[in-house]
Amino acid sequence: MPPIVEQLSDEFEFLVITRDRDLGVSTRLAGVVPDRWDNHGSARCLYLSTRRRLMGGLITSVRRSRHDILYLNSLFSIQFTLIPLLIRRFGFVPRRGLVIAPRGETDDRALAIKRRRKRLYLWFVHRLRLLDNAIWHAATREEAESIRRRFGAKTRVLIARDIPMRPGVEASLPPKQVGTLEIVFLSRIARMKNLDFAIAALTAVHGIVNFNVFGPIEDRQYWADCQRLADRLPGNVKLRYRGLVKPDEVTQVILRHHLFFLPTQGESFGHAIVESLMAGCPVLISDQTPWHNLEARRAGWELPLSRPDLFRQVIERCVGMTHADLATWSAGARQLGREIADSPALDAAYRLIFRAALAMRNGELAQWGSAT
Repeated sequence: MPPIVEQLSDEFEFLVITRDRDLGVSTRLAGVVPDRWDNHGSARCLYLSTRRRLMGGLITSVRRSRHDILYLNSLFSIQFTLIPLLIRRFGFVPRRGLVIAPRGETDDRALAIKRRRKRLYLWFVHRLRLLDNAIWHAATREEAESIRRRFGAKTRVLIARDIPMRPGVEASLPPKQVGTLEIVFLSRIARMKNLDFAIAALTAVHGIVNFNVFGPIEDRQYWADCQRLADRLPGNVKLRYRGLVKPDEVTQVILRHHLFFLPTQGESFGHAIVESLMAGCPVLISDQTPWHNLEARRAGWELPLSRPDLFRQVIERCVGMTHADLATWSAGARQLGREIADSPALDAAYRLIFRAALAMRNGELAQWGSAT
């Protein structure tokens, strides 16, 4: 379950409706009984099968959920955002509290991908006024600004950084020998995540480097482009696609590597980045995330995408590290991860969002204004 459920279950009851399988995967999640409400942790969950979703199961389930707040975990999902917004707009469910969490989708770089389709979608949403009286959940001040640029200065935006998954174990990274490096890329295979940039950064690296890629293939044409780049890697660099990772196995996967590499074009939070820090694995990321001053904390590096040479230099530096060197960076990463996870402000910020949505349901939203 998302950490938000366990953290706020003392005040709010959560009903979660989602797919019975990961995006782009044909097999069902292990241990899931589809199309039936079940208890999972502190939430009631409904995992919808593909057939049930296509037969109107999502509409029926939202209508019967008797919710006070509708929390939508995306802006551009047809099934899990547009359809709930439409049935809300046309009165099939009461117009109660509405929270939209775009998860970085309002960033200019994200909007540039499949631009025409997204413009049409936004025109349609505006035309039908589907987002009237919505509260927007931004993970950072930068994301709040991007939401207001897109939807207007008076848009109600509240900021709460995501609550990260806490690792179930605390263990050491694998032994590190000078001249070798185990790197993990764990993310969706999509242009925004910049896997092709990561591959290009490895083309001139010395030493023995194993580059393991995990995550769902969201854009198959992009993945084909990445494979062609990978075919040109030198013999000392091996790229292997390892498939999907279950949420409860992410930490174990990260702990088999010396470096987490994600030169993303933009993140509102970056769950995998924070999970890597909490596991004690240093991160090499772009400067397009909320996480900065990593090198000063001996937790990793955030670098500008305009300087691919700097990424190569850091990788070479990591190849040359001893196990003692890596242990220093691992301790710094774990300490920063703990500080992020243990911040009391996270709990308070989320409670503020849901209380504001309840106030909207009760016609009291004016007092909340558009505070961030």
